[in-house]
Amino acid sequence: MAKQARSLRTHELVLDAAAAEFVRHGYPRANLQHVAARTGLTKGALYGHFASKEHLARALTEHLEEVVDEILARYAATDLPVRERLRALCCALAERVESDVRFNAALRLVLDEAPVGPEPPKILADLRALATEMVDGAEAGRALEETTATAALADLATVILVGAYCTAPDLERRGLAERVRELWDAVGEGTQAVRGTAAR
Repeated sequence: MAKQARSLRTHELVLDAAAAEFVRHGYPRANLQHVAARTGLTKGALYGHFASKEHLARALTEHLEEVVDEILARYAATDLPVRERLRALCCALAERVESDVRFNAALRLVLDEAPVGPEPPKILADLRALATEMVDGAEAGRALEETTATAALADLATVILVGAYCTAPDLERRGLAERVRELWDAVGEGTQAVRGTAAR
């Protein structure tokens, strides 16, 4: 039992060390010798837990998908207006990036791979699908011009989150949630200014 608990602790330690390495260097430049050094294991002992760098990356992206599914489900079920729900959802994802090195690393892995993949990454597809679902639910009875503007929110949620992540000033993405909030607020102020001008 003690041996099993120790093995589990080492497994978790390796995941955290690998996440820190992927956050800093991305997949191509991540070095398993550095991961082993962070954990105090030999490279051979490291391979006893994960057979390759690919297996480590896969474990992290599985963690990302589980967390994203949980967060998306939470915001799919709230009664907030659609814009507030999307803002809260993006902020929750950004907060998780800041607080969870594994989530941060996996998001970097997914976004680094996105330009060469045949389809958008699952997290972006899922985020946009939920955003579209929220928007569709909010559109009944609106005028055509309001519907078109609201529909753009589905893309905006993705753009704000990914843009803030990719332009963050440091690899740990400190302050990411605050930047996401500020971007949503700036968009809201811009929209109100445009409406005020149009009403004159």
